[in-house]
Amino acid sequence: MIIEIKAPGTVAPLVRNWRETMLWSYLEGRMGRAFAPEGGAARSAMICVADFYCFAGAPDAELAAFDPPGASPSAVLVPQNAGWARAIERARPGAKRITRYAFQKRDTFDRDKLRRMTALPQGFALCPVDEKLYHAARAEQWSFDLVSQYPTYADYAAHGRGFAATEGEALVCGASSYTDWSGGIEIEVDCRPDRRRRGLARACAAALMLDQLARGLHPSWDAANEISAHLADTLGYEPAGAYPAFEIDLPV
Repeated sequence: MIIEIKAPGTVAPLVRNWRETMLWSYLEGRMGRAFAPEGGAARSAMICVADFYCFAGAPDAELAAFDPPGASPSAVLVPQNAGWARAIERARPGAKRITRYAFQKRDTFDRDKLRRMTALPQGFALCPVDEKLYHAARAEQWSFDLVSQYPTYADYAAHGRGFAATEGEALVCGASSYTDWSGGIEIEVDCRPDRRRRGLARACAAALMLDQLARGLHPSWDAANEISAHLADTLGYEPAGAYPAFEIDLPV
């Protein structure tokens, strides 16, 4: 039987050396839930933050197959090691194996270079995400994840941060906090499909990075694909290596 873990500190020993900011968000009690086999919380755990499910500790077949109650329609499963990857593949034969790209959690950024990158083409403006832009982001599928983990603007204003590119009154691109912890944020970047390849994503991301660095916080980046990894490299992030993950669709 799988049960929900009520005390985040219970799973801390299982993820002590795993440098994944979403886990830090959970351990600080800011976001997410965790699950474990009944009586085995000190041995195995699945930590769910946003649409990411991180599997830690000893691989467990029942936990690898478990769908958390109230889960979103899709999720990214992240195994801590090869044993967990095999357990997920056996438990979920329909899962799509993908490669993601991690980056170092340290400040090696060239501020002057980032400032130059905030320049936008004529006709676009760069501004912080305010209440109007928060609601605009939630209204469109392409931009929803910019603020999806903050159910109200009050939540976003208290813990989130973002910068948007606008064209007239329209939101066309943004970089925002997907998740947050006391030491920084995990960056989400999205651009309206018909406004891509114009430097908007780079400008929004650079502005958000400068904002976080000025506050003494880390703007963490984890790339879902090679395009995102290339943008991270352009912005000055140092690669920390590729790792496997799995995409799944959950029953609704």
